[in-house]
Amino acid sequence: MNIFKCDYIACTIASMVSTPFRLQHAHSSSTFPDFTLPGHTPLYSCMSPHVFKACFKVLRKRHLYYLSQLMAPSGSHLVSWTAYRTAYIAQLEDKRGRSLPHKWYLDIKTYTTLPGSHDQLSDQYVRPPSVTSSVVLLPGATTTQKNRHWLITLDGNGASLFGKQLSVQPKKDTCVIVHWISDCLSSPGDVIRLRPCPGCDAHVPFPSAHKYSAVHPRCTFTVSLLRSMILPTNCERIRQSTSEVLSLHIWADLSLTVIPYYRCFNLLPDFSSSPLVVEDDPTMAPLVDDQFLLSSSVPLPSGSHYHYYTDSSLINLGTPEVSMGWSWVQIIPDAGYLNSVATYAHGTIRNWPSSTRAEAAAIYAALSVTPADSVVTIYTDSQAAIDGLRLCASSSYTNSRLFYKTTNFELWASIERLVHTKSLAVSPIKVKGHDGNYWNEFADSLANSTHHSDMAPLLPVDTYTSSHPVRLVYDNVVCESNPRRLFKLHFQATFLKDLLSFKCFQFVYCLYDKADYVVDWELT
Repeated sequence: MNIFKCDYIACTIASMVSTPFRLQHAHSSSTFPDFTLPGHTPLYSCMSPHVFKACFKVLRKRHLYYLSQLMAPSGSHLVSWTAYRTAYIAQLEDKRGRSLPHKWYLDIKTYTTLPGSHDQLSDQYVRPPSVTSSVVLLPGATTTQKNRHWLITLDGNGASLFGKQLSVQPKKDTCVIVHWISDCLSSPGDVIRLRPCPGCDAHVPFPSAHKYSAVHPRCTFTVSLLRSMILPTNCERIRQSTSEVLSLHIWADLSLTVIPYYRCFNLLPDFSSSPLVVEDDPTMAPLVDDQFLLSSSVPLPSGSHYHYYTDSSLINLGTPEVSMGWSWVQIIPDAGYLNSVATYAHGTIRNWPSSTRAEAAAIYAALSVTPADSVVTIYTDSQAAIDGLRLCASSSYTNSRLFYKTTNFELWASIERLVHTKSLAVSPIKVKGHDGNYWNEFADSLANSTHHSDMAPLLPVDTYTSSHPVRLVYDNVVCESNPRRLFKLHFQATFLKDLLSFKCFQFVYCLYDKADYVVDWELT
């Protein structure tokens, strides 16, 4: 439940602000399954941003999160407003006595249904028909302290739980219940008979129970209102003489309603329109890509010492033709190689251009092809790269509160992951650039050659941005700079653009030709 709330709230915050910023799962796994399946679509993706923002509090109050909660059992139609109002919110009449659909419902209907089709869903939202039950139960979230009911829900193992509400905490979506037990699982075809629980491991003492019940309960605990449903019974109040409570429903029918309702809140919203493919181990994205493995280090005996010279190149900074190149050179002294150069590799990296980013890419590329349990020495002329690598090797990088304030934090996090998953002992050494060091000059020439080479591989984004389950994306580019600073710059640029659109500032457009306008919004 906590995972659901965190992910949903985080994605809601990102979606409430009408910007290109989005949260996206770095990779699919058993923890983050594919929720692009029809019917499991989060409501914020079925509504216009301004309506979702305006109606967010209403949707949260009604516990509406997914389109599946507003779909008919057939899976092909949206639930009509009349049916929804009758089942959930019967008290919605306006001053003229007419029950009108809310703005959020009309917006969802506009986005998801075919015009003039009587609430028929568009093809992308249609899902296979579900097995339905003749039993109709109301959600437990509709209860209040003055209107307490018998509830049915499931425990962590999927077994049925029954109880009578003692105290309701609507702001927390929880309530305290008196636990009653049943043999419905062993006799699913019989009517449900409830009897008091003598006490079980789930019992949590409720000192104020005597304020809400004349009968001292033997077993009480807290359940989620959101995951509970109201169970009709033949007993409204528990008395001293009450030893059995009867519900005319059978578990075989109730399970078709209760189990799908309970499980729908285990879903996590998807942050991307197309999930990334995970190969082999579903819990860990691959460290490197097949295209990237064009060169590998010369293997040495287990536990050997690997020596790499790394360098980078940055050209055309501040222009659309900006380019970053990286390279690494493996040297093995006294092994018969020409100038001790065993092998080398070079390539490019995109987005967030800086010389430090290119240096970090070279280090990442070298460590990616280094065998596990090795001792590695990195020779570089970049002090910023040395400082970042030392933080990665000391495990103080991702544990720091300043992590997201660090530029290229996704790339550095991937370097740290390589160091620890491969058990590498990494030590950086500073060399003076352009000072006649043969291997440093060789690495520098390799990095410079990438700008004009069609054979230089591009470092795949998915390989170095999958260290965290969720990543921030702006216009299909993974954000690796301080998010707060990015948000601030975006809103400042948007505000300036809106300000210049006022009539009193129209003279600005006359200062230069449109093609040479002082502000290049696309580049900005």
